[in-house]
This record gives sequence, C-alpha cells and structure tokens, in this order.
Amino acid sequence: MSKAKKSAVILMIITLISKVTGFLRDIILAKSFGASIITDAYITALNIPVVLFTGISASLGTTYIPMFFKIKTEKGQDEVNKFTSNVLNIVIILSILTIIIGSIFTPYIVKIFAMGFKGEELEITTRFSKILIISIIFIATNGLVSSYLLANGRFYISGLVTIPFNIICILAIIIGSFTNSYVMVWITLLAYVAQLLFQIPFLKKSGYKHKLNVDIKDENVKNIIYLILPVFLGSYVNQINSVINRTLASTLDTGSITALNYANKLNIFAVGVLVISISTVMYPMLSKFASQNNIKAFKWSLIRCINIVIIVMVPVMIGMIIFSTPTVSFLFEGGSFDAKDTYLTSTSLMFYSFGMVAFGIRDIVSRGFYSLQDTKTPVKNAMAAVFIDIIFSIILIKKMGIGGLALSSSISVIFGAILLIISLRRKVGRLGIKSSINTFLKTLIASIIMGVIVKYLYDFIFIIGENFIHKEKYLILIGLIVCSLVGAVIYLILSILLNITEIKEGIEQIKNRFVNFIKKAR
Repeated sequence: MSKAKKSAVILMIITLISKVTGFLRDIILAKSFGASIITDAYITALNIPVVLFTGISASLGTTYIPMFFKIKTEKGQDEVNKFTSNVLNIVIILSILTIIIGSIFTPYIVKIFAMGFKGEELEITTRFSKILIISIIFIATNGLVSSYLLANGRFYISGLVTIPFNIICILAIIIGSFTNSYVMVWITLLAYVAQLLFQIPFLKKSGYKHKLNVDIKDENVKNIIYLILPVFLGSYVNQINSVINRTLASTLDTGSITALNYANKLNIFAVGVLVISISTVMYPMLSKFASQNNIKAFKWSLIRCINIVIIVMVPVMIGMIIFSTPTVSFLFEGGSFDAKDTYLTSTSLMFYSFGMVAFGIRDIVSRGFYSLQDTKTPVKNAMAAVFIDIIFSIILIKKMGIGGLALSSSISVIFGAILLIISLRRKVGRLGIKSSINTFLKTLIASIIMGVIVKYLYDFIFIIGENFIHKEKYLILIGLIVCSLVGAVIYLILSILLNITEIKEGIEQIKNRFVNFIKKAR
C-alpha cells in the first residue's frame, strides 16, 4: 500500500471516530431534549460563533501553509515563529473585539439567525448565545494552530482534535439534562477550550515559541490578507447558505431547526468520512502536479477521485433515500424525541440525500481550483449556488415545508458541482468527464436495482420479524444491517456485470495481494 493510501486510510479512521463521537453527541441531545425550544436555542447559539468566525479560521487554514513554507525556506524557523505569533496575536485581538460587540448586540444577532423566534424561545437563545459567543476566540485560534501543526507534519492532530470536543459536549448534554440547560452551555464552552489545550503539547514539540508582537504592516501579513480574502468570502457564502435554511426553518413548526440540523449531519456523515480523507491526501498531490504544470496527470488524478466518490456515494445516496425513516427512528426516536420529530428529520434527510454525490464532487473539484491557485472561481460558484438556494427555498417551503428547504439545498449543491466542472474545463481543457458520466449512470442503475430489492427485503424482514422480535428498535437494526450487507453484495455483482472500471481494478488489486500473501505464507 502506497504512503498516500495509508495516510488516507488512517485519516479515514480518525475522521470516522470523530464523526461517530459527534453523531453520538447529537443522538444524546435528541434523547435528552428532543426537537424542542431548548435544542433549537442550543443549536442556534452554537452556530452563531461558528458563522461569525469559522470563515476566518477556514481561510487561515487554506492560506497559511503555503506562507509557512515560503518563509521557512527563505528565512528559517525563527521568522516562521515570528510570523505565526504576529498572525495569532492579530486574530486574538479581532476575536476579543468581536466578542465584545457580539455580546452587546446579541438579541439583534439572534433575530438575524432565527427571525421566527419569539418570546421564551428568543430569550433562551439570547442567553445561550451570550455564553457561547466567547467560543469565537478558541474557534479562530484553533484554526491557525491546526495549520501550523499540519505544516510541521503533525498530520492527524487536526482530525483528532474534535474527539475531546465531542466527548466533553456529550458530558455537557448528560449533565445538563439532570441539572439545567445553562450548565450544558457552560460546559460546551469548556469543550472549545479543550480543543486548544489538546494541541498545545504538539505545538511545543514542533518548535513553536510564541512572541508578543503585533505588526499589521508586516509584508507577510499583507500577503496573507491578500490571499485570504477570496477564501474568506467563500467560507462566509457557504455559512450564509446554512443561515438561510435555519432562518426559514424558524418560521415553521417548533423543532424544525433541530430536525434540519440532525438530517444534515446524517447526510454529510458518510460524505465527510470519505471526501475529507480523499481530498486531504489528494490536495498536495494535485498541487504538486499543478506546480510542475503536469496538467495531464492533474486531470487524470482529479477524475479518478471524482469516480471513486461516485462509486461509493451513489449507493449510499439511494440507501439513505429509501431508509431515511427507519434510520432516523433507530438513531433518535425515544425519550423526548417523538414520532413527529422523526417525521420532520427523516423528510429532511431524504431530500438532503439527493445532493449527497454532488456535495462530494464539489469538494473535490474545489480542491482542484485551489491547487491551481485559483480561489476566486469557487467563491463565484458558491455565490451563484446560494442564490439558487434562496430562490428555491422561498418557492419550495410554501409547497413542501421542511422538505422544501432540504431539497433546495440539494438543488443548489448539484448546480454548484456542475458549474465548477464547467469552469474547470474552461481553465484546463477537456477533463475526460465522459468517464465520470458513464460511471455515474452505471452506478445509478446498479444502485436503483439494489434499492428496490433491499426495500422489499426490509419489508419482508419486518413482517416476519414482528412474530419473534417485539422491540421495534431491534427489528429496525436487524433489518438495516441485513439490507446493508445484502445490498453491498448485489451492488458489487451488478457493478462487475456493468463493467465499472474502478470496481474491477479494485477487485484485481485485492486478488493480487491475496495471491502474494499465499505465496509468502508458503
């Protein structure tokens, strides 16, 4: 196994653990508080600092690393520490100013994020937000610290750092359910502090020494500001997309924001594990090909990654559409999370799933643009996609309610992915996208056939199982596991029959490794 593949696999495992702990956090929140005023207020309050400062954090993560290597090569480690300290100090000052302003205008900020909140719901959200807005300083500094560690070869720390965060949040929810919701919010704030503390030992081992210097006129600071602006705008455009959905959801039934939140996290769970792992390992490889002007290798690698995303995500998409209700019921229903909450969440999940494949493709192609040092095109694309999302959200929410909001997001993601591919083709020439279209059509046929078979199988298991298993949760779990295993086998057989190249190559590689293993064993 190559170093890149090993890195991708290890990162995939770390990301999976991180996603599972995050998912467990959401399940416990649902069980403890349901889709209620408390959860709507808590989720909204969590998202306000994320939207306000994640843009800066994400932008630093994209632009800092090239600057790090440039300064280290030209001037050495001491200058790197000086530059990093300068940027970190500036970020801390900006964070403190934002916290002060945000604390003063919290009620107005909450109204922007949840215009449908009134009375008790608005009051609780405002109080939660006044506490969690302090997390801005930790969100911002965590982004820069993670980038410094990545540049120094601490490859997996950025993936690991969310695990203690999720664990503390889980404890916060459990303790809060036995005491009161404000205890939950304060402990959640401590989770952000823990993220930073977790990275400090690795920071010291990497040779970082902090300096109390602030110089906004420094040439390197000017350069990173110039580089950061397009990425910064792009990050905020994507955050706006999320805010629009939550704001419109606040005009619907109580619990709609929570339902959208759970559905979206379920939707991106599998995408995140696969795409983050592939794109993190692929990004430096694409950047290398771009810097060498090896466009042929660049395009081949990009299409290869897109095809892998399609092959894995299309059957997952079909499965999620078919089994959205039993999945949500098994994971969340119970305690304060009732049948109505399951309906709202599963409806959202089903319509979110339509954009699952496009979400993965969009992320891969965006990395392609960043590799070519083009940060403007993805921003323009994101702005166009948000415009599409707004238009369809306004139209579909009237006819479909919460399902319309989720579907509008899927439509905008699909539109954005197609637009990005067209833009990249104009930039580097023919991509060989026919290969991906061919792969998509074949996987879609295989997945639909698989979906029909496993749907009938699930219904059969439920009818027969009711006579032997009286607890519905166990029956749902058995049905989902059996259908997943049978579905995977059916999909694999159909993929071979339909002659999907990557599947056949993968089987051939496994076969060769098995033969080599047998030979060595002899």
